[in-house]
Amino acid sequence: MWGGRAAPHPFGGANVDPVPVLIVGAGPVGMVAALELARQGVPSVLVDKEFETSSHPKLDYVNSRSMEFFRQLGIDDEVRSAGVAPEHEADVIWSTGLAGEPITSWKLPSVSQQWRRITETNDGTQPGQPGQRISQVELEPVLRARCRREPLIELRCGLRFDSLAQDDDAVTSHLVDVMTGEEVRLRSRYVIGCDGASSQVRLAVGIGEESFDVPGLPGAFMVHFKSRDLDTLHRHGKFWHYFAFRYIIIAQDEVDTWTVHVNGMEPTEFDTPPADPEAFLLETMQTDLKIDKVLLTSRWRPGFMIAERYREGRVLLAGDSAHRMFPTGAYGMNTGIGDAVDAAWKIAALVKGFGGVGLLDSYEAERYPVGLRNVHTSHRHLGVHLRAGELLRGGASPETVAAFLEAERGENEYRGVELGYRYNGSPIVCHEDAAEPPYSPAEYTPTTWPGGRPPSLLLEDGKAIYELFAPSFTLVDFAGDGRADALLEAAAAQGLPVSHQVVTDADARRIWERDLVLLRPDHHVAWRGNEAPRDPAAVVQHVRGVVR
Repeated sequence: MWGGRAAPHPFGGANVDPVPVLIVGAGPVGMVAALELARQGVPSVLVDKEFETSSHPKLDYVNSRSMEFFRQLGIDDEVRSAGVAPEHEADVIWSTGLAGEPITSWKLPSVSQQWRRITETNDGTQPGQPGQRISQVELEPVLRARCRREPLIELRCGLRFDSLAQDDDAVTSHLVDVMTGEEVRLRSRYVIGCDGASSQVRLAVGIGEESFDVPGLPGAFMVHFKSRDLDTLHRHGKFWHYFAFRYIIIAQDEVDTWTVHVNGMEPTEFDTPPADPEAFLLETMQTDLKIDKVLLTSRWRPGFMIAERYREGRVLLAGDSAHRMFPTGAYGMNTGIGDAVDAAWKIAALVKGFGGVGLLDSYEAERYPVGLRNVHTSHRHLGVHLRAGELLRGGASPETVAAFLEAERGENEYRGVELGYRYNGSPIVCHEDAAEPPYSPAEYTPTTWPGGRPPSLLLEDGKAIYELFAPSFTLVDFAGDGRADALLEAAAAQGLPVSHQVVTDADARRIWERDLVLLRPDHHVAWRGNEAPRDPAAVVQHVRGVVR
């Protein structure tokens, strides 16, 4: 019986009939994959070797694109309630340290200010949702609670993935009960590996990786703590991030929870961690900060990685198992959320019978370029930190460093990276021969270019156009005169579920560029045109991954 509870496994040592999908790793990416499968009506088993959600503040920001996905999953309000309150701005302060002087600041808006901008700038350039400041410590319980309430998700904690074997019909995964050591063999039609940077799933299917370290940043030591000493912490003003080169402070909740990352000066500096983290922190910051409680410490090694492939047979990789990035830009988990949604809707289409095998090939074709680009963009942002530090150590004036930082402030503002990625190499998108609209990492270009995310708008009645999108495919029809019928009939004949939405809004039609726009479950444009396609059946076959 399917259920969202985290219960002991019922499988024993014997093989069982295949479940549709096994998801390995119940972090944010794995849980979103399970929730998206459930939204598509497909059951999954979600396993994790741990029993509790993470106590490690690995992330502190859910970007606008991920919040759009959370909206379609119906968890956006819960995430915002658990995160930083909407009135708090997200300023970034650059400084020589709390004992030194400020250099410059990047003024970034609050959620409330972003909502006003979305309402007042209704030209398609804005996201459908503001981003949300929230620690992973607070995000995971929200996702975990929703998974437990979802009857199509079987959450199994305390099961460690060990190995797998594939055949023509399914995957047999070998799991181990961490409490008893008992082996559990689970058959599934597909496996999604969301088990982190040291992914055992990736190793099990023999997928290698390309990785590189950061010579200018050989190691780091993290201290997560409680403090209400705002006089000291806000000496240079309120902040979200406080960059002081030797260390970084992150305001996790605008109340009393903070994280400091101290950057190593030598590769071996943190081989032996500080015996007294509080004393080490105060010495490093050269302040009399009153720390109420140290919650957690850890050593970590900055680096970048991307898997050589995202798929092997019926096994797909998502999140940190496929790519690892430095925190600059907050691209790591947010890229993983995009992976999860992409993998889930395609596997759901295969399980439900209307998807073709080309959907599996399209996963890597679409998500690998996004992962690679985001790895390099994160590295670019890190380079700004390293270069600014070099300038300061080389004797450059604070004004010179400030000018450099103002010219290179894309780290938290690259809207094109968040919203503007396009699946130009996808085998399931109906591409066009015309000149592609311009792409900029800094700005989102509103377009319905095939493979891209369409513009978000508020319609004349005040409703967001994204609220019209169905869990399945959606045909947005600005004509409403019957020209969509041929495509809808072809979809029905092939069993492809398509919601038909007629929109009578002249401004929306102008920004959306075509009378007919076919969207996939992940919002991306599959096909567009001003008339029905010449061969509607061929278009439907193409977008559902049927190889002819």
